[in-house]
Amino acid sequence: MTIVARMFPRTRSLLALACLAAGLCSQTAFAAANEGQVADAEMRAQQDIAQETVRHVLAGDVEQLEALYLRLNHPGERTPGGLWKLSVFYSQLRNFPTRISHTQKWIEMQEFARHWQASYPDSVPGGLLGVFAKLDEVEIARGASTLDAMPGMHRLMTEIFAGEAMKILEKTRPAAAKANDPEWHRTMLDVAPYLGGMSADGYRQKMDEALARHPDYHDAWFTAALFSRPGWGGTPDGVARLARDAGQSAGKEAPALYARIYWAMDQSTYQGRLFDAGGADWPTMRTSFEHMVGQYPAAWNLNGFAYFACMAKDYKTMDAIVGRIGPDVVHAVWGANGKATHALCLAHKAPAKAPRAPKARRL
Repeated sequence: MTIVARMFPRTRSLLALACLAAGLCSQTAFAAANEGQVADAEMRAQQDIAQETVRHVLAGDVEQLEALYLRLNHPGERTPGGLWKLSVFYSQLRNFPTRISHTQKWIEMQEFARHWQASYPDSVPGGLLGVFAKLDEVEIARGASTLDAMPGMHRLMTEIFAGEAMKILEKTRPAAAKANDPEWHRTMLDVAPYLGGMSADGYRQKMDEALARHPDYHDAWFTAALFSRPGWGGTPDGVARLARDAGQSAGKEAPALYARIYWAMDQSTYQGRLFDAGGADWPTMRTSFEHMVGQYPAAWNLNGFAYFACMAKDYKTMDAIVGRIGPDVVHAVWGANGKATHALCLAHKAPAKAPRAPKARRL
């Protein structure tokens, strides 16, 4: 029995581990667990991968993890909603299951990564797990500060950990290239902003490299969008420009990327305010959603389309999509208060914006 198998109990909530790391909970189905609904096809597909991944981690079974990775690392391995099954697998590794405190989780992640690499020296996920551990250290060092506002000591520590993460990434690069693994490039986009001396132009070059190599890997676009925001190395219109550029990319799914990027950013950042705070353009997003549901007409995507039509007050489009949804309503897609929001939207009343907290007065 490995140290991991000894340290963790076998019974624990798997859904609690499901949210994609670094705020990338993009279009993930696991939130539906809080809605009291029976899981639809998208939820079941993601849950199955998540549970299998976590089960092998808890057992310390790197052989089964390698086998699962090899099965999922293919562009055709998608959930009914079109998400990469590989990204669900990697999200579980990033949210490494542990009962110890968050500030010590990276220690166990590193130990497991060493165990994995000792058994499979050329393993891509085994190498990336070591990078995820370093990213945990980056987050601890960063604290509550944004990238552009970190105090000097915090910045120094994040640069040290990011440099160590990049060394592991470079060591893993040949194996990732051979395996054509898109997560390597997405992870590089997560590490690069914290490197010492990384400029906006330098990050843009890395972004262009990653997105040209794997233009259909949604999570790479989501990470790029997160670092396109003000305070994170980006500009006020950074997300809007990235989403427009995505629609002109070389990938087969380029027309759907505008909607996918803003959907992801709404969950992580805008929370129902993407049309005013995020600069999203509804006609462009509507067209993008039409491409998405044309290729992946899952109930999950149709519910998302209808929800954003409501946010845009395009009730004609919403009504048409609701008619296609029929009884397959997924409240988890309809914002933070899904069931209530769905009811308001069907009454043709867009939910009121959440009140902003009053600014603290300086004394």
